[in-house]
Amino acid sequence: MAISLKTHPVVIVFLIQTALTAGSSAIAYIVFSPLHAVSVVVGGSVAIMPQSLFGFWVFWQRGARNARAIARNLFVGEGLKLSITAALFAIVWLNAESLQAAAVFAGFVITVLAGQLSLPLILKGR
Repeated sequence: MAISLKTHPVVIVFLIQTALTAGSSAIAYIVFSPLHAVSVVVGGSVAIMPQSLFGFWVFWQRGARNARAIARNLFVGEGLKLSITAALFAIVWLNAESLQAAAVFAGFVITVLAGQLSLPLILKGR
């Protein structure tokens, strides 16, 4: 059974994470400064990009006959996600000296938590 891209859990989690990052950035802009807002977006982006890749990588194949492939994809996808996250953080810290470190990490943590907490709610509604 094919799943629509509109209702694919990875797309829904991506949209939730993107909306939360945008909202957090707006709050940081109002409460602190534009630099804090940009820093939150950078941190959120460091979380969103690898998480989306991981989701599509793992859930590319579906069905009971593909259980071994899905399990293999889970381990490979997690390794890719962690590697890409580390690489993105390295790129951020090497090229962006003026970012607010606390805001970058806050954006990252908020976005990761949103992704982790939203998936059970999405799957429960299926």
